[in-house]
Amino acid sequence: MGGIATDVRARTSLEGLWAVGECASTGLHGANRLASNSLLEALVFGARAAEDVKTHIAVGIGRGLPPAPLRFTPTPPPKALRDAMARHVGLERDAAGLTHALATIGAIERASGGEPALLNMVATTKLVTAAAFARMESRGAHFRLDHPQTEAAGQRTFFTLADAERIARSSEAPDANVSCAAH
Repeated sequence: MGGIATDVRARTSLEGLWAVGECASTGLHGANRLASNSLLEALVFGARAAEDVKTHIAVGIGRGLPPAPLRFTPTPPPKALRDAMARHVGLERDAAGLTHALATIGAIERASGGEPALLNMVATTKLVTAAAFARMESRGAHFRLDHPQTEAAGQRTFFTLADAERIARSSEAPDANVSCAAH
């Protein structure tokens, strides 16, 4: 079900980020993501990524943040975000529900106070929701109640956070029922 575009070494467009397995979109198997295909793909691209990562690491020089302490507890998503995703971006979706979810995501983003963990959740949910809003067909695990047909010829698409933000802005409609707190 991968979504992160990679090259033959599992590199993404973000320097220092490699993607392997179910999150990766290698194009190797097209839309056919059967378990055996995914496993073999993960093994091949996992090995390629590991080799490539070794060429980018200087001995004794660390980059990034230190590992989280063992007592680290991740920030749970706000209830409003969990509810919007479960209710409107689940197995069956439609334009009205996706629009409502995008409005909720926008409200949470505005109330986030710039908290990095929450902004990461907002970015992820915005990408998923906006991509579902933009696809006017049903295909694979994506089912649109308002667009139940599958187009005859599927094609690989690429979607960025900028695309998601543009769709979220264009789908905004005043919704008096959307309010949330950051947590």
